[in-house]
Amino acid sequence: MQQSAFRFGLVLLVVLGIAVVAWLTHRGAQFWDRRGRVRRAARARTAERDAHGLLERAGFAVLGQQVRRRWSVFADGEEVSFDLIADYVVRRDGQLWVAEVKTGERALDLGYGPTRRQLLEYREAFDVAGVLLVDAEGRNIRSVTFRGQVPPSRRLNAVYAFLLGAVFGALLGAFLAALGLGALPS
Repeated sequence: MQQSAFRFGLVLLVVLGIAVVAWLTHRGAQFWDRRGRVRRAARARTAERDAHGLLERAGFAVLGQQVRRRWSVFADGEEVSFDLIADYVVRRDGQLWVAEVKTGERALDLGYGPTRRQLLEYREAFDVAGVLLVDAEGRNIRSVTFRGQVPPSRRLNAVYAFLLGAVFGALLGAFLAALGLGALPS
């Protein structure tokens, strides 16, 4: 009887030990996960501060930081709206850009799908010439534009050119008509 009580106590002790180790492992994982998130957030804040100066030294005027834009898409005919937050909106040579600050090994990696999709969202929602991918830690700025994209400034230039041509054509027609050169001889 004593031997079975001893075995039962031993099994109970082993089970209790496994439970304690599992609990400690879980708590340790939570601690390290939280610590990693805090470090990544601090690193991102530092990178965003550094990016401001990096953008200005590259000739960009910083117009806004943490700029929110409400945007929507249609899914099965239903509008789905959400907010996008650009790290920076900047201007250089009359063109607006969104600047996205990244850190880490994949900071400027356009092979990384989530980054590419984020850049496309920004381009569409903010209607900008392109997106700047800023690696503040590596002190590098990558300018990203998209195939088939017509920058807003060029769209306006095309409209102005059309209007200028129409006004010039109307004035030329009026001038020729006043000289009697508007009609062809019959």
